Amino acid sequence: MADDKETQVLVTEKTYEVDKKDFLHIQDVKSSWYNTAAGFMDTLRLIPRLLMICYGYIFWMSTQWFMALPDPTNAQAAFISTIVGAGAAWFGLYVGSGHKPASKK
Repeated sequence: MADDKETQVLVTEKTYEVDKKDFLHIQDVKSSWYNTAAGFMDTLRLIPRLLMICYGYIFWMSTQWFMALPDPTNAQAAFISTIVGAGAAWFGLYVGSGHKPASKK
């Protein structure tokens, strides 16, 4: 008798045909100036480039300061080493944040 139990199956996938205009109202909305500006800045990657320029300036000024020291201490050397080491991370983030092509299925 225990083998005669009924099994229930839950169906989770169903296909329906629906008109696109019922869901996509994006085409009716005009893009505002700030959305256009944000898209332009994203296309040119202005923020990552600005951050790399700022890092380059900080790197240059700190290395000039360190080389001008007559007798640098270990703490000062560790500070400059940290700034130089952070450059590798900044550059890796900058290069890795580029445009990702859409994957084809």
